[in-house]
Amino acid sequence: MKSHTLILSFIALLLIVSCSKNEYLDATIDQPTVEFSSLTINKTISFSENSTYNIAVPLQIFGGTSDKAISIQAKTDLSSDKYSVATSKTLNNTALDTIYVGINTQNIQKGKTYTIELSLSANDVSISENYKTCLITFSQETFMDFFTGTYSCKESATNSVYEVEFEKQDDSSIKNNNFWDFPLNGQYVTYEFTQDDSHSVKIADDTEWIDFLGNKYLISGSGTYELNGNFVVAYEMKDATTKNTYQTGTHTFTKK
Repeated sequence: MKSHTLILSFIALLLIVSCSKNEYLDATIDQPTVEFSSLTINKTISFSENSTYNIAVPLQIFGGTSDKAISIQAKTDLSSDKYSVATSKTLNNTALDTIYVGINTQNIQKGKTYTIELSLSANDVSISENYKTCLITFSQETFMDFFTGTYSCKESATNSVYEVEFEKQDDSSIKNNNFWDFPLNGQYVTYEFTQDDSHSVKIADDTEWIDFLGNKYLISGSGTYELNGNFVVAYEMKDATTKNTYQTGTHTFTKK
């Protein structure tokens, strides 16, 4: 009889604890809570951007909606002339909202990485403890970074289209790892860019290059680039032994 009494008392205690816990959770869920959608955001700003670039920082709200104001704090080494963000935000009674961080691209150094940590606080709405901060990391491309990556190449001499990959070589040149769509492994052609109003691109005269079959050529070329990342180069290929012209044409490179 005594053991039955103890068992019943233990069950009753569990029910009380369970009810208390559920009531607590229900109250929490019913209260609108705001948090960042992500703990980190990484952005690369295009070289061609020369005005204010806005980085969108999403918020999410669960447990209801709210039209209350939240406070925003920014922790960064950036001076105030390089970025802007509102110190408060009034929620829009939806499950999603957004904060915008404006980057003044004219006042930042291209190629340098910057960070801004945002944090949330509020008096009239709950803030998630685990997602109350968001670290924003960003940089702006350098001039040559802007002309790297995957391109579509249209070759006039053969009327063919194929992909090429450009890599940055130094502050004024890139290399084409798929010249003529037929390179020997490890072979590349260097393109030199002039950073002035001429927008000129050049392949140095008689650049030696070897195709997949081991044939040697001397490559030369010149052209112009656009500030959308595209460029066109007229090229000449000469047999490295005879110096006779093997092929001429244009390569039109379109950024993908």
